[in-house]
Amino acid sequence: MRQGLVQKLLLLMLAVFSTVASAEVFVGEEIEVELVSESANVVPGETLWTAVRLKPTEGWHTYSKWPGDSGDATMIHEWQLPEGASAGDIHWPVPSWLPFPGTDLVTFSYKEEVLLMVPIQVPADLSGDQFNATAHVEWQVCDLICLIGDAEVSLTLPVDRDGGLQPDPQWADAFAETRELLPVEEHKLDSMFAIAGDRVSFSVSSNEREFDDVEEAWFFPEQRRILSPGPLRDVTVYPGLVQITHGQPRRMLTDLTEIGGMLAVQRSNGEIDGFVINATESTPEGLAALATVAAEQSMDNSGPGSMAGDQSLLLILAFALMGGVILNLMPCVFPVLSLKVVNLTSKAGASTGTHRMHGVVYAAGIIVSFMILATILLALRAGGQAVGWAFQLQSPWFVGALSLLFFVIGLNLSGVFEFGTRLMGLGSNLGTGNGYRSSFLTGVLATVVASPCTAPFMGAALGFALSQSWVVAMLVFGFLGLGMALPFLILTFVPGLMKRMPKPGPWMETFKQFMAFPMYAAALWLLWVLGLQVGVDGMTAVASAGLMVALAVWLLQKSAGHSGARTLVGRVAGVALIIGGLSFLWTPMLVPGNGAGGDTGIDMTGDDYMAEFEPFASARIDELRAQGKPVLLNMTAAWCITCLANERTTLGTERVQQALVDNGVTYMKGDWTNQDPEITKVLDAFNRPSVPLYILYPGDPALEPVILPQLLTPSIVIDAVASL
Repeated sequence: MRQGLVQKLLLLMLAVFSTVASAEVFVGEEIEVELVSESANVVPGETLWTAVRLKPTEGWHTYSKWPGDSGDATMIHEWQLPEGASAGDIHWPVPSWLPFPGTDLVTFSYKEEVLLMVPIQVPADLSGDQFNATAHVEWQVCDLICLIGDAEVSLTLPVDRDGGLQPDPQWADAFAETRELLPVEEHKLDSMFAIAGDRVSFSVSSNEREFDDVEEAWFFPEQRRILSPGPLRDVTVYPGLVQITHGQPRRMLTDLTEIGGMLAVQRSNGEIDGFVINATESTPEGLAALATVAAEQSMDNSGPGSMAGDQSLLLILAFALMGGVILNLMPCVFPVLSLKVVNLTSKAGASTGTHRMHGVVYAAGIIVSFMILATILLALRAGGQAVGWAFQLQSPWFVGALSLLFFVIGLNLSGVFEFGTRLMGLGSNLGTGNGYRSSFLTGVLATVVASPCTAPFMGAALGFALSQSWVVAMLVFGFLGLGMALPFLILTFVPGLMKRMPKPGPWMETFKQFMAFPMYAAALWLLWVLGLQVGVDGMTAVASAGLMVALAVWLLQKSAGHSGARTLVGRVAGVALIIGGLSFLWTPMLVPGNGAGGDTGIDMTGDDYMAEFEPFASARIDELRAQGKPVLLNMTAAWCITCLANERTTLGTERVQQALVDNGVTYMKGDWTNQDPEITKVLDAFNRPSVPLYILYPGDPALEPVILPQLLTPSIVIDAVASL
């Protein structure tokens, strides 16, 4: 019996040897193509796992089924199999994310040997002693050029009816390794996508902290025209959530409700895992749920400039409180606060309790508004949006609407119309009752007009808040709102201060009319911001909307004191003009890239001296530091008032620019006027929620970068660069 077993093994080895020797293999200068098997024999009724082995020459690559910017997947056009046998589909392993040098193109490729596994179902009644399989394979192999090739590759295996499948020692390990790279189809991951502006974001969540050790992630869509793979790609990883944001392709598919594809993640040990996902269109409820997951799981996230590990919550709350107080001095907020104080003066005869209640309600309007704004911000970030503080000002529609709001407020203060004064709590008539609703809405308005501003101490506080749980984030934003409301609260709660206020009189009307001009200036400034975002056509559209709204409120005011047909005509015409004016906000002229302007680069240095700078690029910073050259990075935006002030008074001055030249410092500027995931990624890395951010990178890459204060002076910058 033992002798018979040995003879059978020898016969099997000879059969395997003869099979390999008789196999047809394509060998070219750029690639080898072969049909291989996981087992050394075939058993009737069992599944035979085969694979097309592609081994490109060094520097060349083949393509996966997931389409990138170029390249076609390997195809098997035809199988020649014994009667009754049938081949299944190719099982594709996770490809590599391969950028094409010197371009924005990205392909999803296999840079080394790959097995494209195909199962073959062998019939139970298979006849004969040999199993012959031939596949007609077509492939594309590329380096700087692409070549298309095809060949028939074959495999012959012995049929064993007495035993089981025997692993082929030459290929069994390669099949096992390939199986580890096959994407998982059955899992408990939830996925969604969101489209906003010129970005498309994918969020994949796990209740089992699937991504706890993940360091990098990629999304491979099943079809083209879903995303632009490069160069913008923003990835955020939490233990239970992966968010990936890309730019949209030039002609993105429309009316998408589902997007199929594969999520690939690289773990800390270097292993790659893939998951087949079908992302559904995001909903407000879904985004809110993701916001909670992201906030709760980002507790341990830290980076350069992070304060989460070494700063107490009490210190952060103190920073938020101080930042809120300073917000009252910002150009847009100060007029609203001043008019609220004047309005309170008009109530000099009211009781102390009434004054205090107005202060409390005004504070509540601010605090609630900050919390709502923070919740929306967290939800958008959880949905994969690369946004930060003042994110709404990156929307041309919001900037246009805010400009119209300031303009209408100015008209109200100028006396063009008087109805609607209860909206802001201005003038002598605060509406019915005690006017508490007006005080609350004034707090809301103050928060809206403060949104372009980041005061000192705010950056660290908000950066901390966005890395904490929702409860902690709301606490920080609540203290920020409390700080903003604090001056008015102190005024209403300290009777001695109220007694020192000027007596009511005609001066109040004059002061109110004077305060209209800061509002007009704010509206004009926002039009300038809009022009940088979408061009002069967008500016003209919003200015036209302002003209129509001004005519509308004038007509409504004129018809308010009359009755009959004249009143009806005035009201209908006024409402029609308002609707027509607001419709300008939805015109394609307010879509970034559709206007006459295209360059959002900004120069805020005045006419006397033009600051020399390079546009921001992370790769460029690494390149300069590798050459031993320090870099001063200015993250700015046209709607950031603090940024404008620092540009005008410090960074744009000839004195500072000369200091940069003398010390060999490259001045680089990142413009966040419109959304830019690459800039957002830097802000997040330094735990800053918004601009301004000033980073001084030493020429030695081993040294940590230095964060400069949010309010700059020439001496601060000059001393910093001199110390390098």
